[in-house]
Amino acid sequence: MSTLQIGPGHRYLEHYPDTGRRVWYLALAVVATIMLYYESYILPSVSTLVITTFKMNLSQYVLILLGSNLLGAGATLLGSLSDRIGRSNLIVYGLLVTGIGTILVPLTQTLGLFLLVVFVLGFVEGVILIATPALVRDFSPRFGRAMAMGFWTVGPVGGSFLATTVASQTLPIYGNWQSQYVIGGIVGLIIFLLSFLFLRELSPGLRDQIMNTVQEKELVESRASSIDVEGALRHPWRQMLKPRLLISSVGISVFLLMYYAAVGYFPLYLNAIFKFSLAEANGLVSIYWAVNVVAAVLFGFFSDRLHTRKPFMALGGITTIIVTILFISRIGVPTSGPLMVVFLSLFGFSLAVGYVTWLALFTENLEEINPALIATGLAIQGAILRLVVVLSIAGFVVVVVNPLNGSQWATWWWVCAVGAAVFLPTIFTLSGTWRPMSASTAVQIAVPVAPTSEPVAGQD
Repeated sequence: MSTLQIGPGHRYLEHYPDTGRRVWYLALAVVATIMLYYESYILPSVSTLVITTFKMNLSQYVLILLGSNLLGAGATLLGSLSDRIGRSNLIVYGLLVTGIGTILVPLTQTLGLFLLVVFVLGFVEGVILIATPALVRDFSPRFGRAMAMGFWTVGPVGGSFLATTVASQTLPIYGNWQSQYVIGGIVGLIIFLLSFLFLRELSPGLRDQIMNTVQEKELVESRASSIDVEGALRHPWRQMLKPRLLISSVGISVFLLMYYAAVGYFPLYLNAIFKFSLAEANGLVSIYWAVNVVAAVLFGFFSDRLHTRKPFMALGGITTIIVTILFISRIGVPTSGPLMVVFLSLFGFSLAVGYVTWLALFTENLEEINPALIATGLAIQGAILRLVVVLSIAGFVVVVVNPLNGSQWATWWWVCAVGAAVFLPTIFTLSGTWRPMSASTAVQIAVPVAPTSEPVAGQD
C-alpha cells in the first residue's frame, strides 16, 4: 500500500523544520490531543448528573465506560494507519468529527441515542489518539524525547484538567450536564479550524529514521530520498509484536490503574466518601491534573539531561505504591480540602514521572526495531491499554457496588497499588540504561538508523 495523503492540501514537510516551526507543530499536536481528551472526559466530570437524568445506577454507568473503551481498543489498532497515510489529516478530520459529535450529545433524548453517540465518539478518538504521540515523536529527536512526551501528556492530563475545571466553573451557572457538551463541541471545532490551517508533518523519508539531535538534520535530509518506505512497511504486525514490547505495554497499563480511577471516579469518590460538592470535587481533581502536567514536563527535562529513563520509571512506580497506601488510610477519617490537595498532588507527581519517562523509552525501543512503524507499535500498546481499562472497569463494578461504602473503595485502591508493583519488574524488559550518561558519551554511542523492512538484527 502506498503512503498517501487523504483530503485536500499537501501537509508533508520535505525539510526538517527549524526550532521555532518545530515547536509550533508540536504545540498544535498537543492542543489537538488536549481537545480530544477533553471531549472524552466530559462524561466523568458530569457523571452524577447523567446518572440522575437517565435514572441509572453506578453499575450501569460503569458499563457505559466499559463499552466505550472496548470499542476504543479495537479502534486503536486502526491508528496504525498513520504510518501509511500520515498523521496530520487523520488528526485534523478526526477533530471535525468529534467536535460535531460532541455538540450532538445534548440533543439525545433517550439513553439509547446517548450511548450511540458516546460510543461513536469513543471509537473515533481511539483511532486519532495514536496519531498524536506518533507525530510528537516525529518532531522530537531522542535527546529531547522525554520532555516532548511530557508536553504530549499535557493532552490526556490537560484534557481532564480542562473538563473538570470547566465543569467546576460553569456547572453552578448552567446547572445541567448538557452545557458541558455544548462548550466542549464549540471549542473542539475551533481547534479543528486551527489544525486544518496550520498542522503539518514530516515526509515519510524524514520521519522513518532515528534522529538523536537536531544537529543531524542535514544527514537525515540527505538520506530521506533513499529510504525504502514501501519495504519498511511490510509485515508491520510481525515486526512489532515483540515480547518485550508486549510485556512492557501490560506493565505500564496496570501501573496506570490509579490514573484510570482519577479520570473516571475521583469526582464521584470525593463526593460520595468525603462529601465535597460536585463542583468542589472537580476543583480538587483539577489541581491533581495541574501537578501532573508540571511534573511530566519537568521530569521529562531531567530525564533528557541525564540521558536515562529507568530510574525515573522506578521512582514513579514506588512513589505511587506509597501514596496509594496513605490514601487508603484516610477513608473514614475527616479530611479537609487542603489535605486532600496534598494527596492528589502526590498522585499527580508519581504517575507523571513514571509514565512520561516510560513513553520516551518505549518509543526509543520502537525505533530500534523499525522507525517507520512507530504508530503501529503505539497502536499495539494502545490496544493493550484499552483492554486493561476494560478489565479494570469490569473489576471495579464487582468491587465497588455501593459508592458510599468506603471499604469497597479501599479494596479497589489496593488493586491499583498492586498494579504499580507489577509495573516495576517490567522496567527491565526494555533496552535502556539505568546509569546517567554524560552528553558527550551519549552522543558518541548514538548512531542514526534508517528503517528496514524486517526487525533490526539482534533486537529480540
